[in-house]
Amino acid sequence: MSEILAEATFPSVIHNNEVCEEIVKWGNKNGFPVQKAKLYNKMDGYVGFSPDNYFIKATRLPPVPGGWKVVIEKYEAESRIIPLNVKPGTNEVNRFILKMMDEYVKEGLKMELSDEVYESYGTYLRDLKVTGHTVLINTFEDFIENMR
Repeated sequence: MSEILAEATFPSVIHNNEVCEEIVKWGNKNGFPVQKAKLYNKMDGYVGFSPDNYFIKATRLPPVPGGWKVVIEKYEAESRIIPLNVKPGTNEVNRFILKMMDEYVKEGLKMELSDEVYESYGTYLRDLKVTGHTVLINTFEDFIENMR
């Protein structure tokens, strides 16, 4: 269960393609910094996550008065271990996966990559501990599964 920390509204002149930028600006200005926001259909709105266990969500208000309802909620962070494939011998993670890890850190996940390498069914792996909002972790885990 999440706890609502604050609420606000954005004016109707902010369009869909601008709301992510406005979430980041508004959050930084009001003490709820997030680095990146984007549309999360699973959450029915545009969302920016913080590694400090809160998120800012903007949803469209009805045509009259219009605009955006903005809610800042605190949440319980989840941790999960995700095994990543590595190159045998060098133990390196794919560069594209490393770039995506950086993007997900900007989106609000905390990540710790283990130095320990192990073998499972002929594949060499390193564990990645991911901590953050369940929706964000699930999205990242789906990305990793699609890369296998």
